[in-house]
Amino acid sequence: MSEKATLSILSVESVTPSSPAAADSAVVCVVRCIEGTARLGMELHRLAPTHGAAAPLTVVAIEWYGRQVDQLDTTHSAKVTFTGSGTDAMAVWEVLSSAPDTSESPRGGPR
Repeated sequence: MSEKATLSILSVESVTPSSPAAADSAVVCVVRCIEGTARLGMELHRLAPTHGAAAPLTVVAIEWYGRQVDQLDTTHSAKVTFTGSGTDAMAVWEVLSSAPDTSESPRGGPR
């Protein structure tokens, strides 16, 4: 059984654009874990991508009350650093999930 985590973005603290040496950009956000446990290395997907299907974002650091931790549990907030493409488009109240909703209605359209 795979682990699931859902995070809500409370604020976007900083964005580091990609460079020739690094293919992905990075973003630091204050998040609240609203479901499951987010862990280092976990890939999260936008629940409502603004421009088509977006690549996943990877959790590379979690800072909880000034110290680095390996995970963030439900109801807790922390500063989380993500890497991936499209980090410059992160928005407040955006929701990220490790298990994106890919289900469709019987007619073939989104639910």
